[in-house]
Amino acid sequence: MKVDITMDLLSTDDLKLLVEILFRQQYAIEIICSELNDIEAGLKSMDDESYKRLVSLYDRLRVR
Repeated sequence: MKVDITMDLLSTDDLKLLVEILFRQQYAIEIICSELNDIEAGLKSMDDESYKRLVSLYDRLRVR
């Protein structure tokens, strides 16, 4: 994950706006779903704790 690079390029307000737009346009769940598919297909790796958090986030957004 390249969060550190993003944090250097974008302010906290920029990040909040970006997340707000992702939710408003309903892209957030699509991005999470794509990330989970890549991990499960072995195309990307993620530690178990982060994977569980991502699955939990997906489940919460899907219900929304």
